[in-house]
Amino acid sequence: DDNNNSPIDETNEFLSIENGNHAVECLQMFIDALVESGRAGDDRLGVHFFREWVQAVTGGMEAKPEQQQQQKSRPKKKQKGNSNSSRQFDHLPLGSLSLHNLASASIHTFRSMEYANVGSCLGTLDLTGTHGLTDSILTNVICSGSFPRLQRLSLKNSRKLTGKAVASLVKLRDLRAFDVGGCFNIHPNDVIEMVQQHPGTRKGTLTEIYAGGLGWTDVALETLLSFTSKHIKGLGIGFSTYLSGPGMILILTKAAGTLDRLSIPFCTGVDDAVASALGKALPKLAVLDIRGCNKVYSLTGMMDGRIAAGNSGAEVARHLFVLARYSGISNNSLEETSR
Repeated sequence: DDNNNSPIDETNEFLSIENGNHAVECLQMFIDALVESGRAGDDRLGVHFFREWVQAVTGGMEAKPEQQQQQKSRPKKKQKGNSNSSRQFDHLPLGSLSLHNLASASIHTFRSMEYANVGSCLGTLDLTGTHGLTDSILTNVICSGSFPRLQRLSLKNSRKLTGKAVASLVKLRDLRAFDVGGCFNIHPNDVIEMVQQHPGTRKGTLTEIYAGGLGWTDVALETLLSFTSKHIKGLGIGFSTYLSGPGMILILTKAAGTLDRLSIPFCTGVDDAVASALGKALPKLAVLDIRGCNKVYSLTGMMDGRIAAGNSGAEVARHLFVLARYSGISNNSLEETSR
């Protein structure tokens, strides 16, 4: 086939893990196996390993020299932060890396990633349950400029982190989504202050905030939505016993134009009436997590609300995926809803 001889755009030739890069996927499976077997450590996940990861993601492509960057564009004033160094890597593909439940992770692990220049091509980093992760590591390594292209970051259940760590996320200028759920030393005000100061909030690019288990209140949620409602797409505020049903309806309605993923598991204020109101108020909702909301017995009201929203001219998501384990919904109620 003559098409096979056509030139290939090298920026698209090597794909990240979610697009089918088998080399990256193999390395990720190796990490997962080490974690599961309890054999993970800095002797196995050191600089050389992470260099192999970078090689797998980039296919050997190198950063553009700084002189070449300066010739293309000479800014009139000095740029803040690490924007110049970040632009050296803009042509490189982005990969995903998960250190999920890596209990042995330490400062040496993240320094190895830094020395291997993982940040040049790292777009998604999952540090869920990484109990060795501290404020110092997050502030002085991950958010210090070595990982300038990070777009998605999960710190879920990394319980040594405090508000200081959250504040440092403002330095990740390309950040689009973050998860600090289950970090019980972090408070809603820490999240609010960081999001308010983050450049992605002003530009409308920080679109997903997952912060369940932090003790959200109606007042805190209203403050967060006051400057994110026009662009937020994903929101997680579960395990919040102080959130009221009427408050959630009133506040979340402000994000009706953009919100399509909502996680409110184990929120005692959610019942059938609230679910029905949210179904009508949030027509673009495509994913809903109401696990543990044992006052919700049926999805009929929610589906009726979506139908009513569609009849009134609102754009309604084609499908709705609901997580409802440990709720009050039974098989009989699902059959009734489907009818």
